[in-house]
Amino acid sequence: AAGTSSRFKTGRSKLIEKICGREMVLYPTDVLKSLNIPVLMVVGFQKDVIEETVRNHFSDGVTFIHQKEQKGTGHAIQCTQDAWTADHILVMNGDMPLITPDIIEKLINKHTKTDAAISFVTAHHCDPNAMYGRVIEGNDSVEIIEAKEFEGDLSEQCCVNAGVYLIKKDFLQNHLSKLEQSEVTKEWYITDLIKLASDNKLTVSTLAVPFDRIRGVNDFKELWAAEQIKKSEIVQYWMSQGVRFSIAHNVQIDWDVTIGSGTFIGSGAQLLRGSHIGKDCYIDAFSLVRRTTIKDRTTLHPHTIVDDSTVGSDAFVGPFASVHGKSEIKNGAVVGSFVEVNRSIIGTGSKAKHLSYLGDTIVGNSSNLGAGTIACNYDGAQKHQTIIQDNVFAIYNIF
Repeated sequence: AAGTSSRFKTGRSKLIEKICGREMVLYPTDVLKSLNIPVLMVVGFQKDVIEETVRNHFSDGVTFIHQKEQKGTGHAIQCTQDAWTADHILVMNGDMPLITPDIIEKLINKHTKTDAAISFVTAHHCDPNAMYGRVIEGNDSVEIIEAKEFEGDLSEQCCVNAGVYLIKKDFLQNHLSKLEQSEVTKEWYITDLIKLASDNKLTVSTLAVPFDRIRGVNDFKELWAAEQIKKSEIVQYWMSQGVRFSIAHNVQIDWDVTIGSGTFIGSGAQLLRGSHIGKDCYIDAFSLVRRTTIKDRTTLHPHTIVDDSTVGSDAFVGPFASVHGKSEIKNGAVVGSFVEVNRSIIGTGSKAKHLSYLGDTIVGNSSNLGAGTIACNYDGAQKHQTIIQDNVFAIYNIF
């Protein structure tokens, strides 16, 4: 996780770019954590940002090792030598958001059964522009040639290296120092260990998997492709749980969102990180929900924004409404067209149906606030609370 991400051209590490609301580096880390594999994360470029991101999600089980100069994958492994404790070392790239635990388990099983010195994952990919090392096999030999140094026909040599390796520690200890610096890039490659093992007649095992499971992310085009796959997985899962989508490919659902059965999600809806949608809800077109809980049988009309708030059961919000600032819309309440609710509570069964602003306001139960109602919460220096009690009928008021 130490590279400079130069192909992204953003000046920041690609590993903190988000896929379905989650930083890319967290996906492969989570896979290893789910298998109870202790993680050594090699960091370099923007290491503080990456370390903070990982620590915010994983309180323990990840050790960071600083690669002060980014001299290639082989050099990155050399930086970790003092931390090796297991008999076998699993190495994988940090930009693999689609990899699954079963791939790692299969690699471990094959590595163990064949008593291999080194095992690695392969896939088939026919795009000659893809910057993946090519796996070249002969009668009694196997090697990986990096894309920058490959001189053959890339469209014919379509077996690519995934960037996931399992290596015996004693083999690493005996051969890591034998890696030679590339004349082209001046880097040391972990892939050269494959040829070293093959030349020494040691067992090298491979595991072929679908390319989409191991695709890396080196620019925004590849980030987009990976996110489409991840988003499709999420949408298909919620379909299997009884959620209907009007145009499934035209919604955004982040990785940790939950949706109850019987709910309808309209075109262009964005259900973002930290949101939970109840059963039998109707989330209409182009609504945005972020860090919000929406309870059962509630309707969000088109172009509604609900951010960092709670909406109760059987409520109606929108169209063109904005609810934010940890507001609470209680059961059966109505927040209608062009109404903004900020840091406020709208009581059970209460209504504000048209063209209103309610800031720092507590509205009791069964009250009706007519069009144009405004709670003036700011006097130029301080913000003040407005309290409207139960069963109030307010028509075009400024409080």
